[in-house]
Amino acid sequence: MQLLRENVLHDINADKQFAYECHIRDFFAKNITQFRPGELVSSKEVIYAKSNIRADLRTVNCRDVIFEWEFKIEADYSAIGQVLSYTAQAKTEFGFKRTVRPVIAAFKFPDEIKLAIEVNNLGIETVELPLWLRAAGSTPNVVNEAPKIFLPTLNKHTFKGY
Repeated sequence: MQLLRENVLHDINADKQFAYECHIRDFFAKNITQFRPGELVSSKEVIYAKSNIRADLRTVNCRDVIFEWEFKIEADYSAIGQVLSYTAQAKTEFGFKRTVRPVIAAFKFPDEIKLAIEVNNLGIETVELPLWLRAAGSTPNVVNEAPKIFLPTLNKHTFKGY
């Protein structure tokens, strides 16, 4: 009985966290031009044809580069797997004819996550969301602090065509 109660509480907490992450994502998407000038939202809750997974957000920049996003309150190891899966699905669906980049957006990135991304040359961009965004929708739609962006070290073969 105790295990059942813990699972129910965990599910409730997971549902609340998911709803909160969606709220943050929606505010970010609505204000994308302030956070990422030259980038536009293509879609939210991106559904892939041959999979049940969904990317939180897809954006495209002025160079026609597609970004598949995963939003987290605090980045964890699962975010790495999720965003790499989204990127693989998108590249496959575009027939490898489009440049697709993975992005994790979170309020906090443990050092181990950043190290794993960089040392393994995963090519995942990390966007550290400003703390004021925690109250997305309760703040003015004016960006006073730009998000911090970490671009991992990439080998020369990563940017084919540039």
